[in-house]
Amino acid sequence: MNSRRTLLKSILAAVTAPLLPGRLSASGTLAPTPFLTAGPFYPRDPSGLPFLPARTTLPEPLTNDLTRTRPEGRAEGRHILISGRVMDVAGRPLAGAIVEIWSVNARNIYLVEDGGASDPDFAGFGMTETDGEGRYSFKTIRPNGYDRYLGLIRRTAHIHVLVKVAGAEAFTTEMWFADEPRNSIDSFFQRVSDPGLQDRMAVILSRGEGVDRAQFDLVLAPQYAGRGRS
Repeated sequence: MNSRRTLLKSILAAVTAPLLPGRLSASGTLAPTPFLTAGPFYPRDPSGLPFLPARTTLPEPLTNDLTRTRPEGRAEGRHILISGRVMDVAGRPLAGAIVEIWSVNARNIYLVEDGGASDPDFAGFGMTETDGEGRYSFKTIRPNGYDRYLGLIRRTAHIHVLVKVAGAEAFTTEMWFADEPRNSIDSFFQRVSDPGLQDRMAVILSRGEGVDRAQFDLVLAPQYAGRGRS
């Protein structure tokens, strides 16, 4: 348990990269991160798809390390560290915000589709809280893109992200990967027409000590950032 606490503390301490959330608009504010729907496989309230049922499934305990659900296990796939800051359009950090992430496992299956049976060592869903500087971090896997309905639905590699600030609407979006060939065929990726925002949402993994790392900052529009945040 002590080693796990040490790991989680080291992940948070590693968030020392400069704050580069994106271009300033003409009004001098940051462009908000685009809103994208949570999709049908959000673990707290999954709707599923026709012929692809899903059921609410939450890992215990719910932490920011998705790669280990038991001391002797280790999730399949390429492990990565994601860190960043949550802020409003003025660049002010949002402390105490709840951040959740979820994705398919290394076999392209969501937790809510099979209850984690295909990889019991991958939590599939994680949660953390931002610190006083708006920082958060997760350890998870670099998911692959996947198809559903014999290719009628084709998704690029992505991680779903939800942010909840007290007194504000919940915000959902996705994190993508800059080196993913399927970005060009993904309808959600193409909906973000601004190349600068695409670049901000498609992270570049950098080699770290034993695990690759990515920086993903989130800029919340006023309705998601809480009262008085404009």
